Amino acid sequence: MFNKSLKKDTLNVYDVVFQGVAGSAPAGAAVATLTGSAAFALGSLPLSAVVAFIIVFINAVIINRISNHVVGAGGYYAYSREGLGNFAGIFTGWMYILYQIMSLAFIGLSIAIFLPDLLSEIFGIVVPSYSWVLLLIMVLAFGYFVSFSGVKNSVRYAMIMATLEVIIVTAISLIIILSKPSINTPTVFTPIYASHGFTGVMLGVLFMYTAFSGFGTATPLGEETKNAKNVIGKGIIASVIVLGLFFILASYAFTVGWGPTKMLSYSQELVPGVVLTKNYLGIIGAIIITAFFVNSLFTDAVVFTNSLSRVVYSMSRDNVLPGILSNTHAKRKTPHMAAGLIVIIAFVIGVVSVLRLGGFNAFLYTGIAATLGALIVHMFANASLPLIIKKFKARFNLFMDIALPVASISILAFVFYGSFISIDYPVIVASYTFLVWLIVGIIYSLLGRKILHHEKIL
Repeated sequence: MFNKSLKKDTLNVYDVVFQGVAGSAPAGAAVATLTGSAAFALGSLPLSAVVAFIIVFINAVIINRISNHVVGAGGYYAYSREGLGNFAGIFTGWMYILYQIMSLAFIGLSIAIFLPDLLSEIFGIVVPSYSWVLLLIMVLAFGYFVSFSGVKNSVRYAMIMATLEVIIVTAISLIIILSKPSINTPTVFTPIYASHGFTGVMLGVLFMYTAFSGFGTATPLGEETKNAKNVIGKGIIASVIVLGLFFILASYAFTVGWGPTKMLSYSQELVPGVVLTKNYLGIIGAIIITAFFVNSLFTDAVVFTNSLSRVVYSMSRDNVLPGILSNTHAKRKTPHMAAGLIVIIAFVIGVVSVLRLGGFNAFLYTGIAATLGALIVHMFANASLPLIIKKFKARFNLFMDIALPVASISILAFVFYGSFISIDYPVIVASYTFLVWLIVGIIYSLLGRKILHHEKIL
């Protein structure tokens, strides 16, 4: 007899908040990921951070409204299923799997590909050419074993690490800002530096959105959180506020520290945050920020393994995925079978993409595919809000329940469209992967909805 239950009433609001914060890898994003946004926003990068924060905050408000009525291990899968029906629920869960597995591969490759070059360029340390495989294994295995150790252990680990990341990067940002007062300028919050003005700002938002995208990783913790209907949504709003203030501060400090008119060279650096920190704080500062950059991605692997394994567990429990994936460890009450499978698949994707596309292109490929999946998931989840409110006979608010979802979906659709503006090889391969997964998902969801309907009848 296999165990099928998670550990109830284990987490509190602080755990939820920092699961979302850690899911966005704050140190990793601030130090490296924002280069994509900087390539378009240039010296107006802080303005892109402000706009992205507003968009993500709208999403958080919608999730808060939904989670007042729907919580559980299914996260976005459960939201769409309750609001839009079985087909939409299964399809959302299917796309969530693409988003999170590609994110796990992306997280692993962020260290496997960049760390060897970073060690060589900044610190003069040369590592063997095959080290990327070992690093990929280390990151994904670490995420699995910490997640396997128990939800309390893994989430508390993420909370501690994310707190340290935010403190360290905030401190470095303040040192940059305060050490040379003459560099400070409010003009970086205008579009004057961006490529093609406000268009460049909005393209910067496209990439900035990926920095925030882990905020929703707390949604599948509903079955393990005390007073979940009150805590999950509020925790996600709090995590988005923390992330928003953090990214605005970091993007401002790194922009004025580098120079608003020089941000094109910033976007072309491997890990510009480390270079900037070395310039302001010396080699010790560079070592500290590098350590937290690496730690941020290891922590991110834990968070994404936690979130996806619970969604897979929930779908398996509903009989729309193989039943073995809903087995949980007898003592630790973690969905270890689901976690093991997704980590193996992420590793295979990482290895195959590097061998076929090359290291940097593999990094771009997994990141683009993950973003496309995330955007579809968020659009479906947001669309479910008005129907959930109606289903649970809650008080209807025209602005909160119609205007916000419509605005959010429209913006996300624009961001989705913007993902195809830069058409190069990794974008093409990622797009084909996304389309194939989407088509299979439609067929799978049509078949799976009958299973869910049958289960409800029984």
